[in-house]
Amino acid sequence: MYPLPSPLPTHDLATIVHHSVVDSLAVISNILLILAVVFRSPKSLRSYKVLLLNAGIIDLLSSFSMLMLMVRVVPARHVLAYVYDGPCVYVSGVFCHSLYTILLATLSQSLFLIACSFGYRLYILGRPSPSNRAVSFTCIIVSIPNLMILVIYIFMLDNPEDVRAELKAIRPEYAFDEYIVEGHASIFSVGTMFTILAMTMPIGPTLVLIFIIRHMVLKKLTAHSVQMSGRTAQMHNTLTRVLTLQSMLPVFFSGAVASYGMCQFDLVCSPVQEHFVMESVSFMALLSPMITLYCMQPYRNFVIHIASCNVTELKRDGMFF
Repeated sequence: MYPLPSPLPTHDLATIVHHSVVDSLAVISNILLILAVVFRSPKSLRSYKVLLLNAGIIDLLSSFSMLMLMVRVVPARHVLAYVYDGPCVYVSGVFCHSLYTILLATLSQSLFLIACSFGYRLYILGRPSPSNRAVSFTCIIVSIPNLMILVIYIFMLDNPEDVRAELKAIRPEYAFDEYIVEGHASIFSVGTMFTILAMTMPIGPTLVLIFIIRHMVLKKLTAHSVQMSGRTAQMHNTLTRVLTLQSMLPVFFSGAVASYGMCQFDLVCSPVQEHFVMESVSFMALLSPMITLYCMQPYRNFVIHIASCNVTELKRDGMFF
């Protein structure tokens, strides 16, 4: 049995190209964001840079995992299978599943961090900035549900042959003999169902929460703008613009959940749709750091200095000693 068939179907080739481009760019963008936060964060950001650094690390893990996996999610009635096209197949199916579990946890955490960022902006309007320790502690508290997903789901695997047999009975037209397939012969076990619900159910309430807090931030920002200095007001406006753009990113997550649901309930499904589940969410880890790097001038200048190999400016930033 080979890790991948030869020749590869067109839809597999398309997803390999997609992930190779999008996820590679996402890895680079998040590394640049982490470096920018560490070396070029203005003092006015204070503890907010902890949230930015946290988001950069989470999205870096997410994009790297997707690049290694290139996973096709195959939900079919009571079966949930994962078919891997990425480099992880040259290690083992268990290794692929471990990376996939990390991916699920980071995708969910990324969504929660957007809500936390709006909450932070709402909190500091009219109050002193919280300490780095307080923000770090908040990030840890928010990550607890996703750590539960990581701990529980990483050990939730059925026998691959059982998964293949169940999938063959539902989708006889699928041929996975030359693929590494992992998954669940039945999604109705407690651990599997918990993870599915934990990944799909919070998206609606989290989106509503994000837009409610965003409305409150804009309202409060307008009320306090007279009392702020021009520089402080500009900083708040810039960060609110970044968050507003990032608040649109869960649309990609919503598309993935909708596509997954239609396949799981056997309403309408195709190989392209199954690939789309992860192709859609891959844009979140790419666009989020790009928005921050572009909208925040110190970070944008930092990237320009790296791209132009401006050693003098990079030394000033403290990258070279």
